[in-house]
Amino acid sequence: MTRWINRLGLAFLMATIVSATAYADDHNEGIPNPAVYIGVFGGYNLSFGDWDLHENADQGESPENAPIFGLRLGFQITDWLAFEVNGGFIPFDGTLAGTSGLAANYSGDFLISPLDGDWSPHLTLGGGIYQAASGDFGDDADWEIHAGLGIRGMLTRWLALRIEGRYHLTDAYTDGFANVIDIVAGVDIFAWTGEESGPEPDDDNDGVPNSEDSCPETPGSVTAAGCPDADGDGIMDAKDKCPNKPGPAETGGCPDSDGDGLTDDVDQCPETPGPESEQGCPEAPKDADGDGLSDNIDSCPNDPGPESTGGCPDSDGDGIADQDDKCPNTPGVASEQGCLPKALKRFTGAIKGIYFNTGSAEIKRKSYNVLNSAAKVLEKFPALRVRIEGHTDSQGSDESNQTLSQARAESVKAYFEGRGLDLARFDAVGYGETKPVADNGTKAGRAKNRRIEFTIVGN
Repeated sequence: MTRWINRLGLAFLMATIVSATAYADDHNEGIPNPAVYIGVFGGYNLSFGDWDLHENADQGESPENAPIFGLRLGFQITDWLAFEVNGGFIPFDGTLAGTSGLAANYSGDFLISPLDGDWSPHLTLGGGIYQAASGDFGDDADWEIHAGLGIRGMLTRWLALRIEGRYHLTDAYTDGFANVIDIVAGVDIFAWTGEESGPEPDDDNDGVPNSEDSCPETPGSVTAAGCPDADGDGIMDAKDKCPNKPGPAETGGCPDSDGDGLTDDVDQCPETPGPESEQGCPEAPKDADGDGLSDNIDSCPNDPGPESTGGCPDSDGDGIADQDDKCPNTPGVASEQGCLPKALKRFTGAIKGIYFNTGSAEIKRKSYNVLNSAAKVLEKFPALRVRIEGHTDSQGSDESNQTLSQARAESVKAYFEGRGLDLARFDAVGYGETKPVADNGTKAGRAKNRRIEFTIVGN
């Protein structure tokens, strides 16, 4: 039975040591203090020399190596000093055949931990008694003093793993002292702590505690879970497709200045929204008839026309679209649905009653009544533009006839200016003898060819 217990104790010690390695981490929060803790431990007790634990002195009977189990109650005074009381129990066989018993070790200890940290070595100093509690040895009690080395590591803020070895000096049944060594491992449970909870550890000092820091060893941004975020957009550089330019998470951290769904790095027009099919640029407006007006504002998208008529055709240039013009091939006015007023009809084409001195551009007085009537009618329709055309017969040279026809047209234009009409409405053009309407071989024909014509050219 005792041998089985010995093996169990050794197995417990080894398992605890392995656990210490498995649970070790790199925290450095230190041991809570002040605090009260309760501990449980187990291990192995090694006897060297003539350990006397028999009720009858000097019997030559001594406990053999055996497991040890126990409890402790401690008070952590500061982060480097604790005091505790221990009770250990040693089921053993004696050195003489057939003897066995249960020994108890009651002691008080100071724990001195010179290094602060979650895993901290410590020195134990203390003393107590060995008590033969039961068995063949009687109820002897002997003094003991001890010192030891160990390590205690915080697994959580309330649970610590502890491993240590202690050397005991005690009574021997021969002259001198006996030596006892125990090697134990166990846990301390911090049942109460008076320490104020301080800030969580922040190894990289970036303001994000390690428990929330995705990059605990590299300073970073609070908004990026403690990881580097060069552009400050809240997306850690490792996941940011554009780490040096801020952008939203929807676009992988890349900017989209115009909000069209294409990031600036692939958008050919990053400041102007546009579809993906146009690489982020506005789609070019369609102009089916090629008149310079996009279809969305062209009243006649399939028929070219000027802007003045909303993109609809205006064959006579009078500013009235053909579709609304009753006289689409002759300039007119809107009040007559694109046709000329009756009052104007007598002042289109060759104007009868305008005379000039022979070979001269000087207007004869007998022409004034006709010109004055024409001026009054034209004044009523200020939007109309008029081409004043001068023509001659074939008498004289071509050059002189051209010059004379131009001068006579200019004279009529000047007359209208004198009547207060806007010169910008009139074009004066001389055609010389190039556009005869009758036979220049007769006197009557030549008279018809010498003429002034008014042509309405639009609005």
